[in-house]
Amino acid sequence: MRFETKSGPVVALDDLDIEIRPGEFVALLGPSGCGKSTLLNVVAGILKPTSGTIAVDGKPVKGTNPDCGIVFQNHSLFPWMSVLENVAFGPKMLGRADPIGTARTFLSLVGLEKQASAWPASLSGGMQQRVGIARALATYPPVLLMDEPFGALDAQTRSIMQEELLKIWSQFRTTVIFVTHDIEEAIFLADRVVVMKTLPGGIKQQVPIELPRPREPSMIKSELFNRYRGEIFELIREETLKVFRSAD
Repeated sequence: MRFETKSGPVVALDDLDIEIRPGEFVALLGPSGCGKSTLLNVVAGILKPTSGTIAVDGKPVKGTNPDCGIVFQNHSLFPWMSVLENVAFGPKMLGRADPIGTARTFLSLVGLEKQASAWPASLSGGMQQRVGIARALATYPPVLLMDEPFGALDAQTRSIMQEELLKIWSQFRTTVIFVTHDIEEAIFLADRVVVMKTLPGGIKQQVPIELPRPREPSMIKSELFNRYRGEIFELIREETLKVFRSAD
């Protein structure tokens, strides 16, 4: 993935080859600017790769990909719509039967059925992200793309949201690609952590996470969790040092 800039072309992603299995939860980690969000946008069809191919369920991605639900760090809810209308929007646009009923089902799933008539601005940040997750899931996408969805939340709310996300994922087994800067978050959530190289972005190493499921917050104190934390920290540190050295 190459971008043209005033100072010349910038290669954001290069020589990147990855396969993600159905129902797998994959976390992308790496230094700032290594192309994590760019990769997510390529999968979503928001960006067209300069060369190479990407496919979802064997089908080449050409244009905005309806097989992907997206949750961003800023929830991107429509402020002029109620919570219920926000969640019903996707099913309605796709011509699905009973979009309001579907929206109520997913609001119940994230524990916000009582807030159905509320305006997004009246909700806390954590609630807004739960609405965003419900809206992304309401179209029953095979793939859920999440770009630092809990990055703006306080530590306690973030921890609770991680647990809630895993409960929802365990029910639907949607394929999840999750971008984060938080090593502990990646280990706690994912089946596999993909550490990316600095620009041009590529894959430095893939780390299978063999912690048992269901995951519990107490796991972060375990010896195995600490081993993963140390391994991934060193991988990211190596790439971050490259960024500093190249700037000298």
